Amino acid sequence: MVSAVSFRKTDLEEFLQNYFYKGFQSCIPLQGDAGLRSYYRIKESDDRSYILMDCPPTYCSIDPFIEIAHYLRSQNFSSPEIFHFDSKKGFIILEDFGDVSVKNVIQNSPHDLHLRKNTYSSMLDVLILLQQNIPTFSLKIYDNNLLLNELKLFTEWYILYRLKRNLSIIELDDFKDIWQRILNHQLSFNNCLVLRDYHVENIMYLESYKGIKSLGLLDFQDAIIGSPIYDVISVLEDARIKVPRAFALDCLKYFAAEKKLELPDVLVDYHILGAQRNLRILGVFARKYIRDKNGNYLRYIPLVLEYLNYDLSHPIMLKLKNWFSKIIN
Repeated sequence: MVSAVSFRKTDLEEFLQNYFYKGFQSCIPLQGDAGLRSYYRIKESDDRSYILMDCPPTYCSIDPFIEIAHYLRSQNFSSPEIFHFDSKKGFIILEDFGDVSVKNVIQNSPHDLHLRKNTYSSMLDVLILLQQNIPTFSLKIYDNNLLLNELKLFTEWYILYRLKRNLSIIELDDFKDIWQRILNHQLSFNNCLVLRDYHVENIMYLESYKGIKSLGLLDFQDAIIGSPIYDVISVLEDARIKVPRAFALDCLKYFAAEKKLELPDVLVDYHILGAQRNLRILGVFARKYIRDKNGNYLRYIPLVLEYLNYDLSHPIMLKLKNWFSKIIN
């Protein structure tokens, strides 16, 4: 019997032959993301390189990635050019942005505070410009129902990982009721493009460009219409690199001033959406461990919990903080 894996390997080889009809020198696997997509760097004999994205259609469609990539390029942001794709089978050949991410830039100069400040200001500047326009094509709205639904990742996977049991009906109902009340306190409108995975490992440093063009955007296929604060949280509460609280607050002040928003309003949404996002991430990391037998993401949990503890410090979050303290001993 021929396996589905064999079929996909044959499809991939045919896809590559259609584009690289003269052949290529190498195809090297790269580190993937928390999903089921795979990435490879393909080099031709003249050392030109490309990125191959392999996204099984049973996992998700590549069409949103393609559509958003074209939109970002049309708005003068640096997103990878798409050279060849097969929507039906889930393959894309992309522009190669290299190996240097914003995370690498920051970690390679840990004591250069000026560099760190400028780098984070640039990431926020991208968001400020990005939020000036909304795509004309249809995207989901990050409404309260979707935010609540995402919290199932926490209640179904992180609780099981942490407590080795499921929540009782009463515990779960309390959690949902608390969150429904919290989400009603949001002050910002769902009125801008949210990339959702906007963090230092998904932003590449493009040395040959200046200004916002020097930041290469990746992993935006889950983009949605939502709060202008959400992607700011992705930057300032990054599970993969610790952002000091005082520095994060300075960044928030900068963002609020540039957006002409009141800082207390920004902080309300920051704490609400920050807590929601971090609970979701805890669930994602726990699911990777339990379901996918991948423990690589467990090392990020302590920092996510540290961010969550800050998010729960706002008075609006008091009932959730009490629930969390009672359940997660």
